[in-house]
Amino acid sequence: MMDERRTKKPKTRGPFSSLRRMMGDLISTRAFLAVFSAVFALVVWAAFVSSDGTLTRQKTFKGVTLSVNGESALLSRGYIVTDVLSETLPAVDMTVEVSQTNYDRASAVAYNPHIELSQIKGEGENELTIQASSIYGPVVECKPATVKVNVERYLTKRVPVVVVLTGEMPEGLYVTSYDPDPSVLTVSGPASLVSQITRVAVPLDQSSFSRELMHDRISLGFELQNNNEEAIVSDKINVNYQSVVMRSVIVETALVPMKQVPIDASTLTQGEPAEGYELIEAWTEEDSVAVAAEQELLDAITIIQVDTPLDITGATGTVQGYLRLKGQSAIKNRIPSQMGVTALIEEKQIERTIRNVPLLVQGAEDGTQVSLSQSRQTVQLSGGYHFIKNLEADDLQVYVDVSGLAPGQYKVPVQVRIDNAEAFGCALSSPEVTVTIR
Repeated sequence: MMDERRTKKPKTRGPFSSLRRMMGDLISTRAFLAVFSAVFALVVWAAFVSSDGTLTRQKTFKGVTLSVNGESALLSRGYIVTDVLSETLPAVDMTVEVSQTNYDRASAVAYNPHIELSQIKGEGENELTIQASSIYGPVVECKPATVKVNVERYLTKRVPVVVVLTGEMPEGLYVTSYDPDPSVLTVSGPASLVSQITRVAVPLDQSSFSRELMHDRISLGFELQNNNEEAIVSDKINVNYQSVVMRSVIVETALVPMKQVPIDASTLTQGEPAEGYELIEAWTEEDSVAVAAEQELLDAITIIQVDTPLDITGATGTVQGYLRLKGQSAIKNRIPSQMGVTALIEEKQIERTIRNVPLLVQGAEDGTQVSLSQSRQTVQLSGGYHFIKNLEADDLQVYVDVSGLAPGQYKVPVQVRIDNAEAFGCALSSPEVTVTIR
């Protein structure tokens, strides 16, 4: 009778036998079979989902830059955004719905989040919705969803170009013209700024001038200014000429030589002072004036003539006033039409000789007898015109003083006295005489 007991398999032998036995035992367990079935089902499901192009997934893009549309259209409506959008617009985070087949291809560039300035209703603060779309699917969420911008009226006006001279002109030169081209520019931008602009200032440095370039054309930058000559600066302001954006203007300059020319001092006054007075000196505020002209004409101008002198007729003292200078058509610069002048007028100093004036004796003691070597004098007087002219011989007291002299013979000086006299000078025919006292 055969033995019905199952014959035991011989133990596996060979390399990694223990590992193979352990793997065999693990595979034969129910837990392994359950896990394997779940994983297999998941793989089959994933393969099925990925192969179905109609299914979608969400994808998120962070820090996406916004763009702006419709700026030109907004300007044509007469509005402008005053914010610098390139600096103030936030980056956005977008969550989008993407089909399985396009998931890897979809990028932020494909959605182009932007704001449409056509949404603007008018001046002030406007809140605009951020928009984005793509062939890869819709945008589920955008953070932030809106942006606030400030809006003003868009103003355009024509502004004159003004050349402003700076620096020191080299000696001996004069600028006769400095004409900007163009002379008027069109300025556009926010009304609050453009309304303040009254001129386009072009600085022209005179220190750069030289005799080598008496005529020149220079390209110069400019500055927008208000009435107080303060700069108005903004990236929102556009400057153009005939639809061409301008960054500089051309200034055409013309120079001529210049020199100092003396004023004709011999013709500063006209008329005569009052009787007994004379003109001592006359002078102007400046001895000469700067004259600019073409070189040939400038060489021919040697003196500035006086057109209307200072009138000193009947004057009895210093006279101040103005004279008018003669201009010449050849002169390029503007010389003073009037100039202050001073005329110094004083009373004349004259001399007068009075002859046979009696010589008197003063101070003689009682009981003495005085005799003189001569009894008359010739007196020559000098002083102010009116005082000397009106003197008579009787107004003079010509005398010798013998006070305190004892009897004898002396040389005594002759003296002259005039009562209530102004200052005067005096010369005698005999400054001293011989006096004999008995």
